[in-house]
This record gives sequence, C-alpha cells and structure tokens, in this order.
Amino acid sequence: MRHLLMISHFFPPMGGGGVQRATKFVKYLSQCGWRTTVVCGDPDDYWMRDETLLQEVPESARVIATAGATGLGMLRRVRRQRGRERRSSRAFALLRRAATWALIPDSYVGWRSFALRTAEKVLERDPPDAVLSTGPPETNHLVGLQLKQRTRLPWLVDFRDPWVALHLFEPPTRWHRERNSKLESAVLQHADCLVATTSWLRDLLRERHPGTPTRLYVIRNGFDPADFPAHRPEPTPGLPLRLVHAGMLTMTRSVDGLLHGLRRLHVRRPELSGSVQVELFGARETANDDLVARLDLEECVRFRGYVPHDEAIAAMLRADVLLLVKHTEPRYLGLVPGKLYEYLGAGRPILALVPESEAAELVRKFERGVTAPPDAPESICALLEQLVEAKRDGTLHARYGGEAPAALTRLEQARNLAALLDQIAPSSNRGGA
Repeated sequence: MRHLLMISHFFPPMGGGGVQRATKFVKYLSQCGWRTTVVCGDPDDYWMRDETLLQEVPESARVIATAGATGLGMLRRVRRQRGRERRSSRAFALLRRAATWALIPDSYVGWRSFALRTAEKVLERDPPDAVLSTGPPETNHLVGLQLKQRTRLPWLVDFRDPWVALHLFEPPTRWHRERNSKLESAVLQHADCLVATTSWLRDLLRERHPGTPTRLYVIRNGFDPADFPAHRPEPTPGLPLRLVHAGMLTMTRSVDGLLHGLRRLHVRRPELSGSVQVELFGARETANDDLVARLDLEECVRFRGYVPHDEAIAAMLRADVLLLVKHTEPRYLGLVPGKLYEYLGAGRPILALVPESEAAELVRKFERGVTAPPDAPESICALLEQLVEAKRDGTLHARYGGEAPAALTRLEQARNLAALLDQIAPSSNRGGA
C-alpha cells in the first residue's frame, strides 16, 4: 500500500464534527490502496471526546498524538474544566478575541513545532509517498507547508473551511490581515493539489489565487452508510413532532430563531403547546441555555449534551424531523454544515434554518425538507405549524423522506481523494528529503 502522512489536529479520540472528514478519509483510503499515519493533537487539549470513533480507524493506520501549547488547552487547564458538553459563551468569546490578536494564524499555532518534530520522525522511520493537511485549524497547513519546503513531497491541502482569520473573522488590524494573507498565499502556491468542500469555497480559492484552477477540486462532505443500521425504525404516528439537532451550537450558530418561532406558535395556537418537542444533542455555548429559560421553553426544549457519534446517529433515527442550523453572518454564507450530509443519509425530513445558499439548494435539490432563514421566527413558526399538521395527518415522511445518492457516501469521496493522491504522487516518483 502507498503511505500518506496526514496532519490533522482534530482526530479521535477527540469528538465533534471537525474530526469526521479526516477519520472517514483514513477509514476508506485503506480500501483504495493508501495507508495513513496521522499526526494529531492531544485529546486532553480539546473539549469534546468520543472514544467510540477509534473503532473507525483501520489497523493499517498509525495515529500519533502530540501535545502542544494550544489556546483552548491552556484555557481548560487554567479553568480546570472537566465537562465536555458546554463551554462558557463569554469565556470562549474572550479567548477567541485574544487569539485573533496574539496568535497567527489561530490558537493552535503553539502545536506547530511539536507536530513538525513528530512528522519529521515519521519521515525518517517510515517515509510517506505524500502529505495531506486538512484545516481548520490553519496551523495544520503551516506544518504541511514546512514539510513541503523541506522534503518536496507531494502535498494535498484540504480546505474544510476558508482561512478562518481572513474570511470568517475580521482581522483586528491591517497588519493581521496582511500576515494571514501571505500565509494563505504561500499555502496555495506551494500545494500540489487543493481540495474544497463546497463550490463556494472552490470559487473563493480561485479568486484568491488565480493560478489554482487546474489543481483545485471539490470533494464534499458526506455520510457513511455503515453508520446506519440496515433496518431503520419506522416513524411513529401522531403527535408530538420530535425535532432533533445533532451538532455544535457555537461560534454564532444558535437556535435563537427556532426558539422564538416555537414561542410564537405557543402564543398563537395554545392548543399546539407541547406538540413540538426539541432535543439538542451536541456541544454548545451557554447562551443557548439562557435563551431557553428566558422564553420559558424548558418543558419542550431539552439539551442532551455531547454524546458519542453512534448515539447521535440513533437519536437522528428516532426523530420525525432533523434540525439544521447555520450561522446568520454573511461571512459564513457559503459553508455547508457537514451534518447536512448525515441528515440526508438518515433519510428523515429536514427543517433547514439556513440563509439562501448552497445548503438550502441541496435540501431542495433532493426534496428532503423545508427551509427558512435562521433569524426569521415568523417564517419558522409557519413551518413548524406546517410540519405539525403533516405529522398529524401521516404525510410527513412521504413528503420529505428518502434515500441519499451514492455519490455522497464517504467511500466514494475517499475514492476521489485517492485518485488525486495517485495523480500527484505516481508510484514511480516517491519524494524524499
């Protein structure tokens, strides 16, 4: 088998959405002629953990976790944090603001030298055929860049999101903008191949660096059929309508619009109070809890906290409707939450609270649900009423349920990735130091 060195700070036993893409690539690349060594961060430096995801890692893979002085890791130690399902909205906002000023490109830059030393040991003992870095955090790409400059090994850069400090957060000064821009340009110029998760992100990268079109590709996020049972539970008849959100509620992604829409439904149609039950699985910031209490919705909105991935899948399959929430800020417009693809794989109707965007287009393209802007409680109230009536008359699943296309499976995406790796790293041209 060919050998790939992957730089990914987020990797099991860390949990959360950020680990899924790298984990599934490693799992299915092993079926496409590539074994992987992963250099990742120390799971104790992160606030979510999921030991069950280690079962996804094939025997052919090697995972090397190395600690580093990351911003979140230091905050956890200072605050002696034990819980992994909530983080303080105020404390994390302060950390993010301080990191934007002091740490370039991100709060994980303290891990860079540790990861680089670990990767160099891999190069000595088990030379790879290619290197892949996946971000965010962008520190992963800086490690990949240094390895490229030192070894000239073929290097594939996987952009799950845009360069965060440039495109998702406003740089605090002109100097910060220029510094991040130079780092982004260096990565784009030196990479042998660039992969983006959405068409919007592909176009943004083309705009940032016009010389990339011939080596820039889209490999979307997806779902793994192996995560779902062969025989799925049938939807239960009658009310209540059970909504499930499985994913993080952080960094301006909140259920504010949903909660205000639900409150309006209760006020306008008191007889429907209790007809909608919402379960929110996943890590979150505390502002979400505060709003539920303020709107007096504790009886119908429940936070279940972070759960292992297999339990999140089981919760999706128990739902009548799966709730998708996107950020309202224009900077996030083109991002498609990875969770959407798992929702498509689950085969349940989707209530997508997203701006008019690629995410909304996917829901409509596959006729899998209804959409509304995440900050439009009036529209959300109307959709909740519509979904309640469809559940009551037994037509909900027939309207919006269905199978997801095979092109969105993790195996198919790994095949596409392996094909790109085969192009940039022909078997007869192994790189070297």
